[in-house]
Amino acid sequence: METFLFLFLGFAYLCLFIWELLQVKKYGIRNHANFLILVIFGLVYDNLIIPFGRFIGEGNTLEALSKIRYWFHALFTPTLILFAWNVFHKTGLLSTRQTLWKLLAYVLTIGFIVYELLTSIMGMKLEPKWEDGVLTYENVTQPGFPLMVMVVTLVLGAVGVLLMKKLRFPWLFIGTVVMLLGGLLANWIKNFPIMNVFELLFIVSLVMTKHFQFRVH
Repeated sequence: METFLFLFLGFAYLCLFIWELLQVKKYGIRNHANFLILVIFGLVYDNLIIPFGRFIGEGNTLEALSKIRYWFHALFTPTLILFAWNVFHKTGLLSTRQTLWKLLAYVLTIGFIVYELLTSIMGMKLEPKWEDGVLTYENVTQPGFPLMVMVVTLVLGAVGVLLMKKLRFPWLFIGTVVMLLGGLLANWIKNFPIMNVFELLFIVSLVMTKHFQFRVH
C-alpha cells in the first residue's frame, strides 16, 4: 500500500512541478518565488525513489540515489525562507527596512544550507531500512531535532499569520498548521507515512500562496 501511496505523491508533485514550470514564462524566471520549484523538484525525486527502492534492491545503486535525496533536502528546503521573504515583500506587507529583511532572509538561507551540509551531509552514513514493504536508505548520523525544518516552518507560519490578518488569505497559515500537525501525528502513527501526506497539502498551500502574491502584486 505504501508503495502506491508514494507513487501517488510522486505523481502529484510531478504535476505541480510541471505546472509551476509552465508559469515561469508568465511571471519570469528571476523571481524568488521560483525557489519553490526547486523544493517541489526535490520532493518529486524523493517520493519517486522511495517506492522503487524495493525493486532496485540493497546496494550501491540505491544508496547513491538515496544520497541525492539528502543533498536536495539540504540545498533546496532552506530556500523557502527566500520564498517567504518574497511573499512578504510582493504582497505589500513589507513597507520599511526592505533591504534589511532581504539581507536577513539570505543570511538565514545560506546559514541553514551550511548547517545542513555540516550536520547531515558531511559524515553521512546510510543504512538500509525495510518498513511495510518499502526499502529506503536512512541517514543514521542525521540530528534528531530538525532545526532547519522547524525554523523554515515557523517563518512561513509567521508570514501566513500576516497574510490572514492583513489580506484575508488564510491558506499559508492553514498549510503551516497542517505541516506541524503532521509532524506531531507522525510521532504516534508509526505504520503510515502521514507526514508525507500532510507535506503535500503544505506544498499545495505554498503554490496557492505563490499565485496569490502575483495577483496582489
